[in-house]
Amino acid sequence: MDTYALRQRVIAENIANATTPGYHPQRVRFEEFFQQQEGVVSRGLRTSERHIPIGPPDPSEVAGERGEATLPEPERYAAGVSHVNVDREMTELLETQIRFRFAARLLARYFQGLQTAIRGTLQ
Repeated sequence: MDTYALRQRVIAENIANATTPGYHPQRVRFEEFFQQQEGVVSRGLRTSERHIPIGPPDPSEVAGERGEATLPEPERYAAGVSHVNVDREMTELLETQIRFRFAARLLARYFQGLQTAIRGTLQ
């Protein structure tokens, strides 16, 4: 949820700076961390902080990472002086909003299930 909120802020900054000359849009990477590790199944045991982690990252340790966006060459010319493509930003804003709402509903359902288990009654 925090990563989606960060992504919303970054996209809003990109749209706000669409007419700023020389501005380079920013992106938040999050899902890419999981996609890179799809084929890896096993995890190594770390008995020391100096050990190199083996296997996919622990989902609780993955956070959004903010960085400069890479723009394809044709999009640079279409975006204008600031390299911000407002149509693309609006599309990403909508997609992020849908994902945020979906995650919020899943989280609400999870806590509702916990409440039901604690109370012992179905409401």
